[in-house]
Amino acid sequence: MAGNHFKGSGDGRPAVPPRSNGAGRPDAPGGIGQNGGGNRTSPGETAMFTALYEQSQKAKKAARANGQAAATGATPAVPPREVSANSAGNAGSANAAGNASSSKDVGITGNLGTIYTGASETGTFARLDDSGAEFVGSGSKEDYYDFGLNYGDGTSSSTTSDGLVRHRHRKGENKNRYAATAVVAVVAVVLVALGVSGFMFFNSAKTVKAQAKEAVGIVADLKGKVTSGDFSTLPDDTKKINDLCSSMKTETSSPLWTMASFVPVYGSDINAARTMVDALSDVSSGALVPMADNLAQATPGKLFQDGTINVSALQAVADSLSDSSRAFKSANEKIQGIGDTHIAQVTELVDKAKDGFATLNGAVDAAEKVAPVLPQMLGANGQTRHYLVLAMSNVEIRACGGFPGSRGVMSVTDGKLELGDFVKVDLMKEPLSPLPITDEEANLFTTGWGLTGFNTLGYTMGDVTMTPDYPRAAQLVSDMQKAIVGDDIDGVFAVDPVFLQYMLGIVGGTQLPDGTVVDGSNAAKVLMHDVYWNYPVEEQDAIFAAVAGSAFNKIVDELGSSDITKIAAAIEKGASEGRILMYSRNDDEEKAAKALGISGALQTDTSEAPILGVYVNNYSYSKMDWFLDKRVTIDSSVENADGSTTYRVTTTLKNTMTPQEKAEMPGYFQGHNGISQDIDDEVLRLYLYAPAGGSISDIKTSGSGSIEMNEATHDGLKVAWGGVHMLLGQDIKVEYTVTTSKDSGHKELKVRTTPTAQTFEQDK
Repeated sequence: MAGNHFKGSGDGRPAVPPRSNGAGRPDAPGGIGQNGGGNRTSPGETAMFTALYEQSQKAKKAARANGQAAATGATPAVPPREVSANSAGNAGSANAAGNASSSKDVGITGNLGTIYTGASETGTFARLDDSGAEFVGSGSKEDYYDFGLNYGDGTSSSTTSDGLVRHRHRKGENKNRYAATAVVAVVAVVLVALGVSGFMFFNSAKTVKAQAKEAVGIVADLKGKVTSGDFSTLPDDTKKINDLCSSMKTETSSPLWTMASFVPVYGSDINAARTMVDALSDVSSGALVPMADNLAQATPGKLFQDGTINVSALQAVADSLSDSSRAFKSANEKIQGIGDTHIAQVTELVDKAKDGFATLNGAVDAAEKVAPVLPQMLGANGQTRHYLVLAMSNVEIRACGGFPGSRGVMSVTDGKLELGDFVKVDLMKEPLSPLPITDEEANLFTTGWGLTGFNTLGYTMGDVTMTPDYPRAAQLVSDMQKAIVGDDIDGVFAVDPVFLQYMLGIVGGTQLPDGTVVDGSNAAKVLMHDVYWNYPVEEQDAIFAAVAGSAFNKIVDELGSSDITKIAAAIEKGASEGRILMYSRNDDEEKAAKALGISGALQTDTSEAPILGVYVNNYSYSKMDWFLDKRVTIDSSVENADGSTTYRVTTTLKNTMTPQEKAEMPGYFQGHNGISQDIDDEVLRLYLYAPAGGSISDIKTSGSGSIEMNEATHDGLKVAWGGVHMLLGQDIKVEYTVTTSKDSGHKELKVRTTPTAQTFEQDK
């Protein structure tokens, strides 16, 4: 900045007068003079500052002379005098120049000259050098000295000892003020824009919510139409759903929703909503619409009615689910991938969506696997299938689940189900001979450790489930049924009371002969505890068989009016817990059962995912396993260089019976094996089956009970097993190392274990 402000240079260089600033024409002063923005310096002011310049030269010479005199002790030639601010102000008149040049003003002193810049401040400014030329220096705050002339607003002034007025200001302050005003204006515009955007987003969210509510209502009607067999309007309904989902997707894909997704914290909730809408849109277009078209071609009628399955419709549903599996699975992956949310309503919706899509994904998986064999399993085209149904009781535990206390035969022809009476299990009595078993089976299940070695596995239906290989158990019981009754059996289903409780919770309850209600809240306890505790021994088996039969009939009768998705979820849960098992003599159907995870077969393929088997058999001949608490925990794992993985695993067993329960325990509930130490002694065998191609090692046992470990093999699998004694309150802990096959390629270890009568949340 060139202009009307001086400061004496610190290096003794002579000060120079300011030159007039101008703008617009080369011959005119420009810039912003001290008289105001854009004003040209007047001739009078120029003359004044010229005089001041000349006077400053005289003052400097006098100052030097005084300084030299002081250094030598001489008296100054001209004493300095102060100039007040008023004097400086008076110098602004046209005559001031002449007065200032008079000899009486020689004593005027002051720091007149080049612009001064504080050394600690940075920036860029223009100044005059000693020759009067303008050049660029650095600094953002500058000291200017003049004679009290006004320099405009926003400056701070102070008077020096020389009578000069010191102005201090920030270079470009006016420009900064203009910039600040602009920023405020921009911020205001942004805030208004955000307000408008927020309002628009709110309206958009309301639109999506309304459309979602409408779609949910149509879906609810859609499910009812499918189960009732009203297929004709399904294409129109699914088209409406698809249009709504497409509209919601368009809304949530807009810039408004994208911007909202970046909001701190709650942006994750916006993203969750967008993901759910995206998944619904994919399912709608990729699954519901084609499914509706397929079902519209199926035979009208309820899926289940009066004990009959609509084979055509069910096949259409299964085929459609299978054909749409890619869309369902992709949508499920999106939903399950939603992260944490912070708004309670959104979190609740996400949780419901995750559960719903997980169930749907399971149903789709099942449909894919069963669709090809479903018609023949349901006796399509006039054929008849016969299935043996075993009702197991986990209180007399068996490796596959429980003692099969009763059985019934279910026949299916063109989807029509007929269930015969449930009766007690039977024996291969004379003149029949026990079915042959292998040496490995005899070693593991019938001999040693105080047992007689009698072949119970091949003699009684009640012991066939002692082998954890369910297809083998089903083959044995099918052959026994054929030998004893003469029935040709196509397949065998086995279920336990806990699974029955899951199903009764959906279809409704049944009753004991005395009117006691058995339903989704108490079936397991009634069938595995109360029957033995509250009824005479001679009535117990009959009651158990009657309840099992009525429960199955209730399920068959009410399938048509029940929520099919809930039934699918109950079946999936029971299958994951090993509470429902299926075997078929047809190889394709058996493969489907394995794919569904309900075959109960031993895993002998080393290339498949490794399975650790933890099984238990009751040898006290009691019903005391109501009190058995069994747990399996994988504690750690290490991947080995050869492709195998080593796991450290702990299995615990505990007899949770209390002294009071022992005192009140009925005789039929108590242990009857001659090797039992007391009536409350849990006499068990614990089996640890290594994964195919793997091993079990480094076994360590502890606890207040007793166990003796042994080694064996079964169908090529290595087995560690031990005889257990546990009185009430006693426990057993077995810690061991499981190493998988190198062929498994570090696939995650799965655990298959015997389902117990109860699930204990904590130790009693």
